Amino acid sequence: MKTFVTIILLLFVVNASALTTQQDVFKKTYKKALKGDEQAVVLAKKNFPHYRLNHYLDYALLKADMKNLPEKAIEDFIKQNKNSPLNDLLNNMLTYELGKQGKWQKYLARYKNNKGSQTKHCWYLHARIETADVKGLPQAIQDFWMNGLSLPDACNPVFKWWEKQGHLNDKLLIKRFKLAYKVNNASTARYLVTKMKKRPAWIKHALSLMEQPNKTLKKSLHWQDNKINRELVYLKSKALASKQPDNMYKLWNALKKHYSFSVKEKAVVDRNIALFAATDYLPFTIKAMNDLAPAQHDAQINAWKTRYYLYKGRWKSVYKAIKAMPDFQQQKDRWQYWLGRASAKTNRQKKAKEIFAKLAKKSNYYGFLAADHMRMPYQFCSQDMQGEAIDKMPENLENAFELFALDMIRLARKEWIAGYRELNTKQRRTLADIAYQKGWYNKVTAIMGALNLWRNYKMRYPLAYQQEITQLAKKNQLLPQWIMSIITQESAWQTDAISRADARGLMQLIDPTAKRLSKKLGLKYTGKQQLHQAYFNLQLGTFYQRELFNRFEEHPLLALSSYNAGETKANHWLQGFPTSPDIWAETIPYRETRDYMVKILTNITIYDWLINKTPKRISYWLPTLPVDGKPIKAWPNKKVSEQLATVGCAQ
Repeated sequence: MKTFVTIILLLFVVNASALTTQQDVFKKTYKKALKGDEQAVVLAKKNFPHYRLNHYLDYALLKADMKNLPEKAIEDFIKQNKNSPLNDLLNNMLTYELGKQGKWQKYLARYKNNKGSQTKHCWYLHARIETADVKGLPQAIQDFWMNGLSLPDACNPVFKWWEKQGHLNDKLLIKRFKLAYKVNNASTARYLVTKMKKRPAWIKHALSLMEQPNKTLKKSLHWQDNKINRELVYLKSKALASKQPDNMYKLWNALKKHYSFSVKEKAVVDRNIALFAATDYLPFTIKAMNDLAPAQHDAQINAWKTRYYLYKGRWKSVYKAIKAMPDFQQQKDRWQYWLGRASAKTNRQKKAKEIFAKLAKKSNYYGFLAADHMRMPYQFCSQDMQGEAIDKMPENLENAFELFALDMIRLARKEWIAGYRELNTKQRRTLADIAYQKGWYNKVTAIMGALNLWRNYKMRYPLAYQQEITQLAKKNQLLPQWIMSIITQESAWQTDAISRADARGLMQLIDPTAKRLSKKLGLKYTGKQQLHQAYFNLQLGTFYQRELFNRFEEHPLLALSSYNAGETKANHWLQGFPTSPDIWAETIPYRETRDYMVKILTNITIYDWLINKTPKRISYWLPTLPVDGKPIKAWPNKKVSEQLATVGCAQ
C-alpha cells in the first residue's frame, strides 16, 4: 500500500517553490477580492493562469458585490463550475440579499423552505404579502406565530399585517401564552398579555409562577383545583423538580393531595425529584426511587441508584443494584467494572477476578483499571484494512487539500464533502493516509471512525504537532501525552473547531480566558480568530493546564474536571465526596464531565503507549482526592501506580 500512496502524494507536489508562490499570491489576492479589487484578481490570474483555485477569486468578487445583486454573474459562475460547493454558498447569499433588500418577487422565486433561518421564512411571508399572494397566508402566518419562543424582528411587519386583517384574537393569544409559559419565556408571555382584550384570572397565576415560582407554588395550595391551575402547577413543578429536588420533595407531596393530577403527571414529577435528588445525593433519594412505579426504573434510574450507593460506600447495595439491572445495561464495561469492585468488597473474590480478567482485555479506561487491579498487561490489538489506489483524485479533494494548506479550512471542508462521496471504502482508507501526510488530522480520525477502524490507534491518535507540543509541555512541566489527549477529546485536532459555548481551536479556549492567559504570557491577542492558529492555541492551552495543576495540588482528575466543568464545580466536588479516584469520577453529577474524564484517561494511556511503548499504568493519573482537606495518596497503592504496564494482544 505504501507504494501507491507515495505515488498519489507525488501528484500533489508540483514544483514546490512555484506552488508556494502561487499560494502566497492567491491568499493575498483573495483578501483583496473580498473587498472588490478586480484589478488584483486580473493580475493574479495573468501570473498564474492555471492555478486550481482561481475560481475562488471570482467567488470572492461576487461575494463582495452581493449588495448589487449580481444574478447574471452568479449564473455564469455556476455554469462554469458545475461541481463546486461555492454554488450553494452564492445562491444562499443572493437569496438572503434579495430578502434583505425587499426584492420580493425574485426572493419568492428563489426561496426554498422554512427549515433554516426564521428571518428568511419571515421574509418569505412578507414577500407573499407584498406580491398579493395571500391564499392560505393567514393560516401560514398563524402557524409560524404560534411559538413559545421569541421571533426575529423581521417577522414584525408580517404579524402587523396579519393583526390588521383581524386574525389576532384572545383565543390565539392565550394559546401562545401557554406555549411561552411551557418554555418559561416570561418576556414574551408579558407582551402577549398586553395584547389581550380580556385577561382570564389564571393569567396572573401563570405570571407569578414564572416570576416567583417557589413562593407561588406554596400559594397554589389555596387555589381552586381546576384544569388550568393543575396544568400551570404541574409544568412549574416538573421544571423545579430537576432544579430544586430538596425543596420540591415535601411541597410536591402536598400539591398531589390538593390537585387531582393524572397518573402520568405524578409519575413525571416523582421521577424528576428522585433522579435529581440522586445527583445531589440527598438523604431521601433511595426512598424516592423505590416509590417509583416499576416501569419507571429505567437505565438512568438504575445508574443513579448505583452511584448513590457508591457515594455512600454501601458495597452490598452497589452489588444488588447492578445485578438488578437488565442484562443490556449490566454488561456495559462501566457496570462490569463496578460489579467487579463490589464483588471484591463483598467477599466474592473469585467473581471479582473473573470480571476483571475479562474486562482487562479491553483497551479503554475500565479495561486499564481492571488490569491494574489484577496486575495484568494492557491489551492493544490493532486493526486496519487494505486501501486501494486512487487512479485520479477527485477535483474537489484536490481543491480541499489546497485550501487546507492555505488555512481556509471552512471552505476546504465543503470541497472535501463533495469529493469524499466519489470514493469507495478502500479508497477512503487510502485517503486517510494522504490526509495524515498533509497534516489534516481531523479528517484522518473521522475516516477511521466512519470505517469502524476504532483500533487503528496510530491513525485515530495522531502524534500531531509533536515537536511543538513536546516543547510546550516540557516548558510547563507537563507530559505531551496529556496535551495530545485533551486535544483529541476537545477538538479532534480540528483547528477551526467552535463549541456551543464559543470555545475555539485545538484546546477549546473561550475569549475571556484567552485574553487573561495572553496577558500573563506577554502575547499579543487580536481576537477570537487567533485561537484558530494552532501554535498560539497550544501556547495558551498548555499554560492553562499548568495553572490548573498548580491550583489543584497537581491532581490530574481535578485539573481535568475543572477544565471541563469549571474551577468552582471542581472545588464543590471536594466537599463530602469519596476520596477513591474511580468512585469520585463516577459520582460526579455532570454526565459530560464523567464521560470527559473517562475518555481523556483512555486517550492518555493510548498516547503514552504510542510515544513510549510501555505506558504508565492508568493508576498513575489517579491518586486519591483531597476531599475535605485529606492528603493525596497513591491509589490503589504506590507499587501499582508507579509501574509501567507491559503490553500484549490477547484476542
